[in-house]
Amino acid sequence: MKIGIDLDDVMAICAVAYLRKFAEEYRVELPDEREIGWHLLRDMDPYVSPDERDRFRIKLYDGTFFSELEVYEDCPAVLERLVAAGHELYFITARAERRRYITETWLREKGILDHAKAVHLKPIGDFRPEYPRGRYDATGSAEYKTRLAKELVLDAFCEDDIVIAKTLAGAGIQVFLFDQPWNRDLAGDRITRVHGWTELAQHLGL
Repeated sequence: MKIGIDLDDVMAICAVAYLRKFAEEYRVELPDEREIGWHLLRDMDPYVSPDERDRFRIKLYDGTFFSELEVYEDCPAVLERLVAAGHELYFITARAERRRYITETWLREKGILDHAKAVHLKPIGDFRPEYPRGRYDATGSAEYKTRLAKELVLDAFCEDDIVIAKTLAGAGIQVFLFDQPWNRDLAGDRITRVHGWTELAQHLGL
């Protein structure tokens, strides 16, 4: 099986790390860690202006943030088992191509870079300035990942984003949706929710 695998919040623990830094910077309270996620930023307008949130994001992303992320438990071991079982893995992220060095360095340090047939980053970047307040371009990322999935003739894709997962599934690609607070309401044909890497391994018969 040829499997596409997202990076942030599938392999790397990203949202929790980001929101913790955000809360520390602006002194806002966060819920229990199990409920921390990107959806919380939508409620921050009364506390932190959209423009200030953009400045914070750019500063964080252009720094050492991505290199400091932790890898999800069992991810390296399951990736190794997938390769040993004959599956082809393609790491596909919506991070900007200009972040390739820091991304591949992180993958190498976590011992998982060599499990991938290739690492694909989004050519046009993480965010589009014409979007309202520079927000994340989920639609563009969905189009990018779906086009790439078709070009690579992928059988399945591991993803956490709602828009991307729905677009992939709509294109006929099996999606393993990694459970996160922001995607709890999503269900549909060709979308299988998994609660971590061990459960994914079970679905794939490992």
